[in-house]
Amino acid sequence: MRILVTLASLFLAFLLFMTGARFLIFLFNVDRANEIVDWILRKSDFWVKPFFNLFGNRGLEETGGFFEPTSLIAFLVYLVVGGLIIGLLRSCAAGWGGGWGRLHRA
Repeated sequence: MRILVTLASLFLAFLLFMTGARFLIFLFNVDRANEIVDWILRKSDFWVKPFFNLFGNRGLEETGGFFEPTSLIAFLVYLVVGGLIIGLLRSCAAGWGGGWGRLHRA
């Protein structure tokens, strides 16, 4: 069960990295011709796309960068939902090892 918690934590970390990096790339107007930046934008597009029509994918371009609220919203949603899922997995893992009875006896 610990392996499942570890894998879920690594996946969540990767997902948060991709959406957070996308937000920062647009915010600081990083050169998109860079291979790593291009790869991050192409791969993170899949994870941010469900949120595109939430507020319209309009951003603010007042600082030379581009404030994309869609990637920020995606980051926050994945952070909250992922945290809840990992917390649930950890509590199940504690119950699996005999800790369940100790948790609910109080």
